[in-house]
Amino acid sequence: MDHSNEHANRRHDPSRVLALTDGVVAIILTLLVLELHVPELAGGQGLREAVREIRPSFTAFLLSFIIVAIAWAVHRDLFVLIRHTDRALVWLNLTYLLPLCLIPFGASLLSRYDREPTALRIYGLILVAMTLTRLATWVYVTGHAHLLSAPVDPDSRRWGIVLITVPLAGYAAAMVLATDFPRFSLAIYTIAPIAYFAGMLLARRAPDLEAAG
Repeated sequence: MDHSNEHANRRHDPSRVLALTDGVVAIILTLLVLELHVPELAGGQGLREAVREIRPSFTAFLLSFIIVAIAWAVHRDLFVLIRHTDRALVWLNLTYLLPLCLIPFGASLLSRYDREPTALRIYGLILVAMTLTRLATWVYVTGHAHLLSAPVDPDSRRWGIVLITVPLAGYAAAMVLATDFPRFSLAIYTIAPIAYFAGMLLARRAPDLEAAG
């Protein structure tokens, strides 16, 4: 048995990267739901009114849950194309996990200060960082054919970049609008996942393009 080849295969096996990512995402989703608390009734307050007061927490949870779910699904679709990993890809993946891990913090800020510009900008900064690392990973992987099961054609690679940069522009715009138009800023964060699903419906026509989403 060639132990050197076996060691190399294990070292470049993408399953370990996937397992780490799955575990981190599971923890992130758990942390998100822990931010939801049953409201306390005080001073003759009705339950409906109390529930209304925690509406921002539900909004932040639902929005962040969908964003994390999309991030996980995109990661899974990308790794369908990947046959081997290398050191750079491993570190790109770890960098991708960094802003993902900060989403529960951003969601917590948003649940308490959903009209505060600083909270909206911090949330946007987390999403921008996540999208930039997604873009860097897509560009790197599709530029190194030896990592892939099959090469990605140039058109799919370019359209993949477009699919990633569109929400990036939206998040950046939301950060700019946060100071003077916090409601619009929050609306952009809410609409972005809807735009993602619309883009993915179009991307299904090209399997490689769908993996970029």
